[in-house]
Amino acid sequence: MSETLPPLEQLALTLYDIGAVQLGKFKLHSGKKSRIYLDLRLLVSHPAALRQATAAYRSVLEKLSFDLLAATPLAGLPLGTALCLDMDKPLIYPRKTAKSYGTGKQIEGVWQVGQTAVVIDDLITSGDSILQAIVALKASGLQVNEAVVLIDREQGGIANMQEHGYKLHATMTVSRILSVLEAHQRITGKERDKVIKSLK
Repeated sequence: MSETLPPLEQLALTLYDIGAVQLGKFKLHSGKKSRIYLDLRLLVSHPAALRQATAAYRSVLEKLSFDLLAATPLAGLPLGTALCLDMDKPLIYPRKTAKSYGTGKQIEGVWQVGQTAVVIDDLITSGDSILQAIVALKASGLQVNEAVVLIDREQGGIANMQEHGYKLHATMTVSRILSVLEAHQRITGKERDKVIKSLK
């Protein structure tokens, strides 16, 4: 049966089945409490799931115009690498901290001033980590207008990006994932409602 599901629906189920989507009570990196935890770093341990995620990104990226993929450190890197191989597009990435040795580079990879980069990250909550990456890329002479994530947590990130003049594309939202999980009896309607309420 799974063969006939639309790709994004299949991906939502896969993410749940590999433990990348967990329901419960969690404390997020920001210190906020959440009823859902998304651990997309697990994708690298599941090649088939990573291929599904790559296809989801590609379906968005194919409609955009850019010269380079720019992955955020660290979560965006495995995804950026998978996309670089899949789409045959060069990848660069800003370092978390500029090198204090060697060339002292802040951006790893090869690029030219004036080229356009699209930022790749795993998900968006507030959008701060993506905005930090954009600052570093622009400081190195690159143009950045857009970013693509796998999942939008629907907690204001897209609006925050817009306020700064950038467009964010997400292959899926948390509420869409929850609807799929409920439709396929992975979670109950009650569980879904609890999570949605916690995101507000």
